Amino acid sequence: MKILHMTPPEVRNGVYQYIFHHLPFIDQSKYEFSFLTKVADELKETREYQQYHFPIYQLNGVQRNGREAFEQEIRGILETGFDVIHLHTSSWRGFLIEEIAMEMKISKVIVHSHSSGIDFVSEEQRKELLKDHLYYKERFTMEYATDVCACSREAADWLFSKQIPRNKIQLLPNAVDVKRFRYDRSVRNQIRRELGIEDRVVLGNVGRYSFTKNQEFLVRCFAKAHKSNPKLYLIMIGQGENISYIRELVERLGMREHIKCYGWLENVPDFLQAMDVFCLPSKFEGLPISAVEAQASGLRCLVSDAVTKETDLTGLVKFLPLENEKWVEAMEEARVEEDRSFMDEAFDRAGYSMEASCGRLIQLYEGCV
Repeated sequence: MKILHMTPPEVRNGVYQYIFHHLPFIDQSKYEFSFLTKVADELKETREYQQYHFPIYQLNGVQRNGREAFEQEIRGILETGFDVIHLHTSSWRGFLIEEIAMEMKISKVIVHSHSSGIDFVSEEQRKELLKDHLYYKERFTMEYATDVCACSREAADWLFSKQIPRNKIQLLPNAVDVKRFRYDRSVRNQIRRELGIEDRVVLGNVGRYSFTKNQEFLVRCFAKAHKSNPKLYLIMIGQGENISYIRELVERLGMREHIKCYGWLENVPDFLQAMDVFCLPSKFEGLPISAVEAQASGLRCLVSDAVTKETDLTGLVKFLPLENEKWVEAMEEARVEEDRSFMDEAFDRAGYSMEASCGRLIQLYEGCV
């Protein structure tokens, strides 16, 4: 079965992590994942491509720059022959690809919501994009897809209007391989020793340096908390348009010795072991895979109350309003956490094990749900 994933232009984001987490659990002799993306060359640099060598199709056009040329490009790709097209979507800017796929009678045309807001730094751009999103949201019906999915109820309500019956929307949890993230004290000690932070209380954040993830808020709150608790140390990991600004902010606040801003790292699970508390002050989310991974490693999590409550799978999550005082206080109270439980049973109960998630995905592709 040939499955084409239509993916966003940032390779190291939650959508790709969702797909990549599933790859080791998919029978490669039965199901072939392909990718339709604007960043084919960047995708070929990933560890996952080096391992699986999945087909990648470069997408060059966009609908708003000319329907005819864009339609011709999409048809040319889809005529290669696919059983399923799985469109991973954060907001609406049109649904011509869905329309073409349905017209070409591809067996499964799946629209999958992964977010609950517009992620742009510029307020003017956000307003324009929101206007487009709401316009197309009201016009999207089941005429343009065989199946609709979302990572959370909030993500479902964001992408699909009331024209889409709620019983038609399938919730596909952002599952992770819990074994890969299990707490390992020896790894923790090694990372902390390498960084020279054995005696520090380590806070952490993993995610794109972006408007949504709100790292500026995190850094400013951390700087205040550090004055009261000098043992605090912050590790941030990710890529994105705001990374240079965040690094400059760290310098301006005099926090260079206490905040480490990494780009993307392949060994994120190792760094989660080294942390004591995971921080995610997002302005909105669909359902953040980073917080799911943090819980898989047994980490306590401070998460914005703008994030769906479905994020708490384990009882380890504390939701906080985006108020400086609340976050500063919570950081000041952070403590070293060395006794961390394995989370396998909690993830199984919540339906977030990779085995269960892959089973649901295959059922969806096979038309069994």
